[in-house]
Amino acid sequence: MMLLPTHLLGGLIIGKIMGDYPAALAGALLVDLDHLVSYFKSGVWFNFKKFTKAITNRNDPWGDQRNVLHNVILGLVISASVAVFDYKFGIVFALGYLSHLVLDALDNSDYFPFFPNKKVNLKGPIKYFSIAEVMVMLGLLCWWLII
Repeated sequence: MMLLPTHLLGGLIIGKIMGDYPAALAGALLVDLDHLVSYFKSGVWFNFKKFTKAITNRNDPWGDQRNVLHNVILGLVISASVAVFDYKFGIVFALGYLSHLVLDALDNSDYFPFFPNKKVNLKGPIKYFSIAEVMVMLGLLCWWLII
């Protein structure tokens, strides 16, 4: 569960390199719609205190925050479907999507890349909502500014 600005910066970097910010940002950010569904289903969406606790805690109390949209195979299917209609947009979208999944794999929250199958659980070295994650975010910001 990398922070939203981290995913935003991943999309901005892909968008700058590929010359297509909308496609890269769509791919990098839309993946987290399943978080919003989880927050709504659990009832924390309309409770500021519970919502804040949910987004700052690396644990997923409902086990469904990184679900179907975080599935690598579905990501490929969605990206290929987008590419059928607009090849360049689809490729950039796929790279943005991939940047999101890679960044999520780097933090120490549960990440099941083949959800709903939970046999593979990737937990990276970066503690969620930590100084290390902020450093990654700042590194991405510098990279985006330099390229």
